[in-house]
Amino acid sequence: MSVRNYQKFYKPLHAKHSADFGRCIYCGCEAARQDYIPPIKFIHDWRDGNREADFISVPACNECTDLLKNENNSTLGQRQSVLKRKLAEKYSKAIRVFNHWSIEEIEEMDAAFQVSLKGGMRLGKETLTRIGFPGFDYEVDGSFIRAALPQQEVFTVFGEEFDSFREALAFASSAYQIKKSRLSQLYFDNDESFDRAIEVFHGLVEGNQ
Repeated sequence: MSVRNYQKFYKPLHAKHSADFGRCIYCGCEAARQDYIPPIKFIHDWRDGNREADFISVPACNECTDLLKNENNSTLGQRQSVLKRKLAEKYSKAIRVFNHWSIEEIEEMDAAFQVSLKGGMRLGKETLTRIGFPGFDYEVDGSFIRAALPQQEVFTVFGEEFDSFREALAFASSAYQIKKSRLSQLYFDNDESFDRAIEVFHGLVEGNQ
């Protein structure tokens, strides 16, 4: 049976509001294709058993569709989570540039480095926006589903609160005199805690004196 014949098992997902028409459900970019949940290539894993699956087709951009093509996910929520992880992995270097550098720091460098780092900052910022995209309100077969509200993550540094990892890292680096690259590594090595990372760093420094 051809792919076209399998499409009859899927209900199309439609954006509820005109502002979302033509947008990728995963990242908010311009949609170019339909992504099938579960993927058509894995359809027998879900139709031949008593396993729950959405069986919907959703608007998606080319990159998200390609990143998910080998992922055997059966629900939109699962697929959204996997996509965010894959984007973070693919653009990890650009995200790191965005988090670790400021425009002021970059402009002190020579022209060649400026071009490279500014490009990385733009890509990193764009990627974080795509990762944070919550989806949109949609309708499937007459049923209306409201998009989940985005969860605002808060980063703390000894009681000080910040809306982004980048802002918290810049503050902690300056306030506690730790290079951003070192502090970032310690943050992820210590349960994603700036407090613990700073304590460990100063403990290491004191131990080396």
